[in-house]
Amino acid sequence: MSSADSIFFKSRAEYLCNSKLHVLDQYWSINNSHPMHKQMHEIIEIILNSRGEKTIKQSRLDLVRNFERSLSISTPMGSLRANIISFISFFVMSKVNPTNL
Repeated sequence: MSSADSIFFKSRAEYLCNSKLHVLDQYWSINNSHPMHKQMHEIIEIILNSRGEKTIKQSRLDLVRNFERSLSISTPMGSLRANIISFISFFVMSKVNPTNL
């Protein structure tokens, strides 16, 4: 996309409300097969960031961080999960007899 086209697109996109920009962010995150589509998506993300809104990428990263934090052994729930998983795997491994295979 030429610089004139990107300036034109950005000036038009800045007039959209946040809900419309979030819809466009979601659409362009799925349908960005062409380099021009990627540029349009980047413009939408820049506008959302300048307004203090989270983009889909940021929301996904937050979910992954929260999930990793919840599975961390340093948290009480993470320790409980680790103990449960180790107990189940020990139980399953003790039932498997290598001579029967």
